[in-house]
Parts: sequence; structure tokens; C-alpha cells
Amino acid sequence: MGGISGGDCGEISMTDSKLASALRQVQAELAQHEAVEEQLYILVDTLEKALGDRQNEMAAYNQKLRLENHTRVQDQREIRALRERLVRREEAYANLSKELEALTYGISHDLRAPLRHLVGFSGALLEDYAGSLDDTARGYLDCMLRAGEKMEGQIEALVKLSRVTNQRLTVKTVDLGKLVRDHADILVRQAPDRQAVLTIPEGISVNADHELMATAINNLVDNAWKFTVRKETALIEFGYHRQGDETVYYLRDNGVGFDMRYAERLFGPFQRMHGGSEWQGAGVGLALVQRVIHRHGGRIWAEAEPGEGATFFFTIADQNAPGGGAY
Repeated sequence: MGGISGGDCGEISMTDSKLASALRQVQAELAQHEAVEEQLYILVDTLEKALGDRQNEMAAYNQKLRLENHTRVQDQREIRALRERLVRREEAYANLSKELEALTYGISHDLRAPLRHLVGFSGALLEDYAGSLDDTARGYLDCMLRAGEKMEGQIEALVKLSRVTNQRLTVKTVDLGKLVRDHADILVRQAPDRQAVLTIPEGISVNADHELMATAINNLVDNAWKFTVRKETALIEFGYHRQGDETVYYLRDNGVGFDMRYAERLFGPFQRMHGGSEWQGAGVGLALVQRVIHRHGGRIWAEAEPGEGATFFFTIADQNAPGGGAY
């Protein structure tokens, strides 16, 4: 019988080995493909989850946009309504201003003329017929004359208040220090026997209406000058300091001062913090000052102590620093 030679067995062994190697290679490739496929599944799941999250985010964002758009529409409606209300209020204010102007005209013409007659005839009676009248009659006439003159002063003060309220602003650079200095110089020349030390720095300017600010400054200086008359040496200081984002201006004196318990009455028309005939005036000076400051978008207040003087502080709107600022 014939058999398989040894050479043939060697060839079969080589073939089986190659087949086994190829099989292992195929198995390895299959395992690798399975791993890649598993990674692909994981990646697809991750992407699907990320896509779902992004879709949810987009849905939430769209909802937010819809809400914001709804809110914006409501805000626009409210803005339109507010503008319409503002227009109506401006019209009402314009009508009120016209009525106030008419009232001021009536006061200045219809009331002052007969009052002048009353004061004039009362004075004429005292002057021409004083010898024919007894002391009581002369006293009555004197009271009538002084009351009429006081009423004339109050009517003139009311007219000034009305003008300040309705006067159109003409804004330009105003040197507050110069206003203080110029008016103080006039007062010093009018009373050469008085001793006074005035501290007024240079270069304190604001954007404001020159005429109205001169009215405010003059009244503040008049107030300080009047209430330092009892002092051997009057000390009057004008200056400023920064307080937060605004500039605060002040006028300080060493006069009689006042009790801070009554400070709320300080800027009311015809309100007096001091009695007696020594302190003359119509009682509207500080009311005028307050209206001027309010017209410029500012505020005014005071600090004082009886016998120790007073300091009046005020601001002007949108002032960034002395020497300038937007108004």
C-alpha cells in the first residue's frame, strides 16, 4: 500500500497554520469592527442626546424670545400710553401757565392800582391833615398806610414768583463766584461802616440761566448780609464740594441762624423764621431761590444753629464739576 509521504504532511501542517492565522486575523478584525461599531453606537447615542438637549434648549430659547417679544410689545404700548399722558400733562401745564399769567396780569394791574390809591390817599391825609386829627386817628391812618405798603410788597413778590416759574430758560455758562462777588460789592458799598470778610473763590461756573441764577444768588447774599448785621465782623463764604456724583454749592454766614425744627417752613412764601421789625423784607426771597434751583433741576436745603449762622446748600442738574457740565 502506498502512504502519505512526510513531505505531504509538512505541507498540510503549513496550510493549517496559515488558516489558523487567517482565522485569528479575521476574528481580530471582526472584534475591532465590533468595537468600532460599539463606539459608533455610543457616539450616535451621545449625538442624539446632545441633539435632544439642543432641541430642548432651542425650544426654551424660542419660548423666552416669545415672552420677551410679548413683554416688548407690552412695554411699547406702555411707552406710547406714557407719552400720550405726558403730552396731555404738557398741554395741561401750558394751559395752567396761561391761566397763571392771566392771574398775574390781574394782580399786577387790577389790584395794584386801587391799592396805590389807598396808600396814596392815606399818606396825603397824614401829610395834609395831620394837625386836624387826634393821635388815635393818626395812628389808624399810619396803620392803614403801613399795611397797604406791605400788601404792595407782597403783590410785587407774588409777581416775581410767577415770573420765575414761567420764565423761559436761556442756558449758558454762568460764573457763580462773579455773581456773588458783584452783589456783595454793592452791599458793602451801601454800608461802608460794616466790617465784613468775604471768601469767594474763582472759577465756579455752571450751565444755567444767567438772569434766574443772578436772582437766586442775590437773594442768598441778601439773606446772609441781613442776618449778620449784629456781628462785629460778618463772615460770608461761598464755595463748593463734591458729594458722590454731583457738585454741591454753598453760601455760609455767621449770622443769627435759626432753629432746625422749623426748617420745613424756610422756603415757603411769606414764611419768616425771625420776627420783629428789625428784619425787613417781603418773605419770599428764599422761595424765589428754591424755584430758581428747581427750574434748573436741582435741590436746595439749609443747616443752621441759633446764634451760630446758617449754610445754604444747592445743586444744579447734570453738573460734573465746577467750571462746566452738561445741562
